[in-house]
Amino acid sequence: MTARTASFPSVLSRLGDAALPLGIMFSLLLVWEAAVHLIDIKAYVLPAPSAIFGELMTSGTKVILPQLKATLFETLAGYALAIVVAAVLSVLILYSSAFRRGVLPLIVASQTVPVITMAPVLVIWFGYNSLPRIIITAIVAFFPLTIATVTGLRSLEPQFVDFFRSLNATPAQIFFKLRLPVALPSIFGGLKVAATLAVIGATISEWVGASQGIGYLIAQDTAQLNTTRVFASLTVLGISGMALFGLVGLVERLSMPWLHKRPSLAWLRAARANGPGTGALFRSQL
Repeated sequence: MTARTASFPSVLSRLGDAALPLGIMFSLLLVWEAAVHLIDIKAYVLPAPSAIFGELMTSGTKVILPQLKATLFETLAGYALAIVVAAVLSVLILYSSAFRRGVLPLIVASQTVPVITMAPVLVIWFGYNSLPRIIITAIVAFFPLTIATVTGLRSLEPQFVDFFRSLNATPAQIFFKLRLPVALPSIFGGLKVAATLAVIGATISEWVGASQGIGYLIAQDTAQLNTTRVFASLTVLGISGMALFGLVGLVERLSMPWLHKRPSLAWLRAARANGPGTGALFRSQL
């Protein structure tokens, strides 16, 4: 059996996985289209999918996409800031019990404050520019990423750390060659959640003190009862969020090839089972 023949069932399986959600989506769109015409729902209440698609064709390149550039910049900048903040906080929480007891409750408490209420204060502090919206996006996205990273880093079984220490591994080697690889599935789970929340955070932040962006456009169209373009903007936002989610998933597959080929830490369990004779072999890999 050739490699091409062996991979053919895998391709069919992936197409089958994509067919089900696409079929459900198209079925819902057909029901939506029929309901709008049969019940005679006004366009400013609920536009038909065909009208939304027409709006995308007419206003997409002229109105929506130029506004999307600002939203994407705020999304990616806030997402990057959330990653940096989550990484620093996770390491401090992992290695400092005093920091964990003192700061972690404050991090949780910060999530109980509605983000939209922070926007006016941030505008007063930093002005009418992109910085307040980037900060709001980071605030929305960093919390699930921090929790997922801390959970992943603390999920390592102590005997594996003891095994690395028996090989004279340094703390940095234990972190980068043991803790971090084990935590990657949890970290990427947090990154996926944070990716979708970053899009939401950037859009919400544009409701206050903004002069551009998809959120600003949605607020303007809502005031003018241009519901069709509101739905068109939401469609573009949804596609953008899915694209960012898919990009994170692609990076996940490239970063963790062992997850799809062999169980995590299988080599380490084999080393422990084979006894101290394999210590020199694995010590050379550190």
